[in-house]
Amino acid sequence: MDDVILSAYHGGLGDNLQFSTLPEEFHKQQGRDTYIWSQASFRNSEIYDLVWGCNPYIKGIKDGTWTAGDTPEIGHKTIISDCIMNWEALHGLEPTNKYPKIYYEPKKIHGFDNILLVDLSSISITYDSKEILDLYDTIKKLHKDMKFFGVEFTNKIKDATIIEPDVDNTILIEDIFTYVDLMYSSFGVVSLHSGQNHLASTIKNQYNKDLKVYCLMDDVEYVRQKKKGIFVFDNVTYLRY
Repeated sequence: MDDVILSAYHGGLGDNLQFSTLPEEFHKQQGRDTYIWSQASFRNSEIYDLVWGCNPYIKGIKDGTWTAGDTPEIGHKTIISDCIMNWEALHGLEPTNKYPKIYYEPKKIHGFDNILLVDLSSISITYDSKEILDLYDTIKKLHKDMKFFGVEFTNKIKDATIIEPDVDNTILIEDIFTYVDLMYSSFGVVSLHSGQNHLASTIKNQYNKDLKVYCLMDDVEYVRQKKKGIFVFDNVTYLRY
């Protein structure tokens, strides 16, 4: 069978994570090798490094015809109301996984057992800041004995909208791998409905079953995505306005 040439239409973290299980399943179920399309674009190089660069089932980058991901031919339709399983089914695979997957083994950072990381940044969705901060306050009241640390990135996220929450401290993050390490090491993660939330769901499933993952979002958008079977995961607690 032909090699698989994979790409996400959009270059965000969540956009790529939604296809992260496909290379392994193509290998196991069909004996096919997967390459990343040479014309694939990424919001930043670290997204490629984490999602695909660490993936042992990615054989490299290749020219040719884009055959996997949200291609014009495959598009999107809801066969299964579960994001990852739905994409596997749309690619002719036996649905196997409920969550995205990463192949980087996170490192434990001590001293974060009582910390919730707060990342209220977003690029693709617009939010009502007041409503988001009200939801955030409910989480703070729920975890009064915990500390809330805002995150900032050495490499600023271009075009990101950032809601400024009330936090106990701010931590500077140098790269996406450090972010994974921090999520793995923390008590919880509070974010908007963006790639960092999908990454937190992944880390909870693979590495830290006790991780509290909160997503703050608009109810209309939640219902729309839930109905379409995209970007909603059952190990995330969704607070909606």
